[in-house]
Amino acid sequence: MKQLAGFSVALTFVLFTSCSNKENSYDFAQILYPQGSGSVLYADQTVDTLRFATTYDWSVSTTADWLHFNPDSMAVTVPDGYYMEQRLMVGVDVNNTDTLRSAYVYFHADGKVLTTSYTQFNYLNIKRPIRHNSGFVLRDSASQERDSLVFRTYGNDWTLGLKDSSPAWVRLADDAVTSGRAGTYVVYYQLEPNTTTAERTAALELKSRGVSTEIEIKQSGLKTGGK
Repeated sequence: MKQLAGFSVALTFVLFTSCSNKENSYDFAQILYPQGSGSVLYADQTVDTLRFATTYDWSVSTTADWLHFNPDSMAVTVPDGYYMEQRLMVGVDVNNTDTLRSAYVYFHADGKVLTTSYTQFNYLNIKRPIRHNSGFVLRDSASQERDSLVFRTYGNDWTLGLKDSSPAWVRLADDAVTSGRAGTYVVYYQLEPNTTTAERTAALELKSRGVSTEIEIKQSGLKTGGK
């Protein structure tokens, strides 16, 4: 049996309780994250991980030019009788295109290839309102005077404001946060009651790491008769 020796702290080797050879019933390779449908990222996310466990010598690869691994961490030899649990950092380019994109990462072990995927949206993480029909729309009644937007950003340079020349009937609340560091935020805005029968619209614009996402505000008009 082999004894557990010192290895690089970046790697985790665990000694099996079986004889130390690669041809035993414990041999395996498994991707721990992402599993299933893969990892889903937003446009301003720039870091993710790949986690796996294996008894075999391994390497990883990808054909995507927007995913990146440290070249020095893409292949390792696993000693006989040990298995390895590893977490690799995955660098992700900001998605400043106008389309969603997906890519595969390939985990090579024992002559076999396991595959996992990463999908990155082309918009920011708006939690309220929920995205519908390729857009974000906050719907307010004619009498509503206050509502909120909820979002999460991954960059420390985000800003929020009313897009273009804002109409007089809507404004951000006096205590609204309009810039800050990465995190989850609830931002309130104020509306004047709509005394007409026509629907009216305005737009908020959230920006993070050079990506801009628009959130439309739609305030309905009065129903016939003013009710």
